[in-house]
Amino acid sequence: MNFLPISIIAYAFNGGSILIDKILIRTSLPKPLAYTFYVNLLQVLAIFLIPFGFSLHFDLAFYLAVASGFFGVLAFYTLFSALKHNEASVVGPLVGAFNPLFSLLLGGLFLGQILSFDQYLAFFVLMVGSLVLTANLWRRKVQFSKKLLWIIASGFFFALTYILIRESFVYSNFLNGFIISRIAAALIVLTFLIPKSVRSQVISFEKSEHGITSRNTLILLITGQLMGGISVTMLTFGVSLASPALVNSLFGVQYLVILIASFLLAKKHPHLLDEDLNRKIIIQKILGAVIISIGLYLLAK
Repeated sequence: MNFLPISIIAYAFNGGSILIDKILIRTSLPKPLAYTFYVNLLQVLAIFLIPFGFSLHFDLAFYLAVASGFFGVLAFYTLFSALKHNEASVVGPLVGAFNPLFSLLLGGLFLGQILSFDQYLAFFVLMVGSLVLTANLWRRKVQFSKKLLWIIASGFFFALTYILIRESFVYSNFLNGFIISRIAAALIVLTFLIPKSVRSQVISFEKSEHGITSRNTLILLITGQLMGGISVTMLTFGVSLASPALVNSLFGVQYLVILIASFLLAKKHPHLLDEDLNRKIIIQKILGAVIISIGLYLLAK
């Protein structure tokens, strides 16, 4: 099975999920720790896959999957912290850029995951296209500060998450690794309810000045996590078919989704995302999208 269409669709869903994450963090769920709790708690729904061939063995594959779940929680927390302090169009592409970069470095250094010359070329073209998409953000929006460190940390933890789950698949199978990693993440965030200070954040829903009520918050949360769940499931399956670095290099697709949605929201709800969309930046982003398309073509050859 070809990983390419699976990864493209997964990142399209991920782009929509990031937009909803940004809206909720900006409005009614402003605490990254609380948002991390809800996102990962919903992953316990993986238990419904148990009847389809799951088997529990306390072997290397099990511990790799648990570790993947743990670092996945850290990845989401750092992602939401980055979204709290930056635009979605900053966080999405930059986390996406650091993710395949760290995947390539960690996979090559420790796991011997080697790509072919054509795959390296496609990987390079995709990275260049993504950097062109975000050139103005590098120059003006992001400085080497705590804000950038959140982004770098998120890219690193996501890379580690996918590399570990990929190794779990090597020693077991997709279903076992996926279910164990998801349940592990859900059990880890349940510990958030122990400290009273964190527990009060988790159960607090705020009505925002933009009219996001508790009911709307719940609808957005479920929709965003449904999209995110589909994305994670497809990406996890994608890395069972190909190198995590190769799969993660397609992150530019999610940025195109964020860009299109930003255009649509800018007309009626400009304060929800607060994106900079002047003519020069639009041309720059279109150029980046063209370069990414070339990279996708090289991957599909």
